[in-house]
Amino acid sequence: MRKFFTIICAAIIMMAVSASAKAQCAFPEGTVGINLGVGVGTSDYHGWDGHNHHYDNITVPTFNFALDYGFLPNVINGNSCISGGGYASFGRGSAKANDWKNIVGQWKVGTRGALHYTWVRNLDTYAGIGIGAKHESGKGKYLPSGDKTPKDSKTDFDCFGFGGARYIMGNFSVYLEISTTNISWGQMGISFVL
Repeated sequence: MRKFFTIICAAIIMMAVSASAKAQCAFPEGTVGINLGVGVGTSDYHGWDGHNHHYDNITVPTFNFALDYGFLPNVINGNSCISGGGYASFGRGSAKANDWKNIVGQWKVGTRGALHYTWVRNLDTYAGIGIGAKHESGKGKYLPSGDKTPKDSKTDFDCFGFGGARYIMGNFSVYLEISTTNISWGQMGISFVL
């Protein structure tokens, strides 16, 4: 089994090397990429509202937007470019605990920069850093009566790393992205490359 796995890995590496010899930068200078996607994150908000609600580790679905503009080409041979742009994400999630429903809301907004490199034709792989602000809030709802606790929230500085790939098919592409922040640590969607 180990020998079979080694042969498969060697074949994949040889295909990637041969494809990269023909690859040109899929995200060249002057290109605009617009990502629209859905993701998943978790709440790490540790609010306390008098009823001892725990808002951390609640799964939060997110809607995500990012804009990248390629402005510095040929950083690593002819297959790379540096981009700058912005991002925004927002989401809301909930979890039940006994007679209570704990509800969290999150959003983040800021700027980001990335290094794009093309290993395989039409595949834009990228990694970078995002800097901005993030906001998290939580409240509880007592299910038998419908009473709600006061909303508790905080806003913090946001700095995280991210990486992803988009497969470009003309002006349209699909993308997959992961990041080191709890708000939308994984996302996928469509991207327009202009």
